[in-house]
Amino acid sequence: MMRFSVIIPAYNAQDVLEPCVASVLSQEGVEVEVVVVDDGSRDDTLAVAERLAAQDCRVRVVSKPNGGVSSARNAGLDVATGEAVLFVDADDALVPGALASLAARLYYGGVDCLVFGMVVEPPDATPLTLAHRLAPRDGIFEDKPRQVIFEEYTHPYAFRVAFMREFLLQNDLRFDTTLSLGEDEAFLMVAYALAHRVICSSEQLYVYRMSDVSASHRDNASDDVLPAKLRKHLALVSSVLGEWKRRGLDPSCDADLLDWALDLLMLDVSRLPHEAQVEFYKELWDVLVDYYGPDGGRSVAHHAADVCLRAIQRSAYGARVRGPVVPLPILVAFYVSSRGISAVGERVVARLRGRGAY
Repeated sequence: MMRFSVIIPAYNAQDVLEPCVASVLSQEGVEVEVVVVDDGSRDDTLAVAERLAAQDCRVRVVSKPNGGVSSARNAGLDVATGEAVLFVDADDALVPGALASLAARLYYGGVDCLVFGMVVEPPDATPLTLAHRLAPRDGIFEDKPRQVIFEEYTHPYAFRVAFMREFLLQNDLRFDTTLSLGEDEAFLMVAYALAHRVICSSEQLYVYRMSDVSASHRDNASDDVLPAKLRKHLALVSSVLGEWKRRGLDPSCDADLLDWALDLLMLDVSRLPHEAQVEFYKELWDVLVDYYGPDGGRSVAHHAADVCLRAIQRSAYGARVRGPVVPLPILVAFYVSSRGISAVGERVVARLRGRGAY
């Protein structure tokens, strides 16, 4: 019988923690260890967790000073003992039978991680850009990091992935505690690149509860917060490229990594004042040069990305540019090339309706 460690980072979660833990403890057909990590809560979260632990020996409690969700997950990994590891947010839940279903697939030899689907509650709160990405297609991917990372619906949430603990330990996989946005994405971009066998399951086994203050879905791209958001996204790109460089990961993905980084940043950068664009792209160019070398990746870039990089390079080297650093026609051509016309239209509609983006 497979043993799961379910790590629940909890910060000021006194009102939601108990039903979350109950959804895990009620799982049948597997052994389960629940690791609740109280991340310096200011309410009664720790007291609730300790009461649950006193009632059921399968619950363990870790208490630490506040350090964010990444440090809380890492603290849970430090004490986890199960064969497989899942991360569940304190205001979410697992559906009945979720762990038994995962166990049946994880017994398939040599699996490093298993990606599964989720449902959103309430359903009408589902962001438009997420609606058809709630479940990956069924498949087994062996030594295909490019396909898993860049072609399948395997992002951006670490809570919809079951990891074999031995895989995490052997590769010293940890969440980057310096990131305050995109920490799941950074973790997955490295984990999938290291995995030899990834299973994707369309079963929707996780209940993701939306709220009005959901940090990952509220409109955080208004002009007053846009610069801060871009700083965090640049830190995400730097973290991912830094880890790929340090670990010597698959260079055949280099062009796709460029597309991913430019896709993440350029649309928002285009909304900055001209001088702010110039300064931001100088920093981005330094990050790209550190990973790709002096040409910033132009020698490996897809055509649409190379055209954008040419404009960014000229600006970084001090060429005077009137208007946007990356002109609008070039920007549109890149997004249509990398995403497809339907996805570009979807993002525009989502933003206009205020149900934008993850």
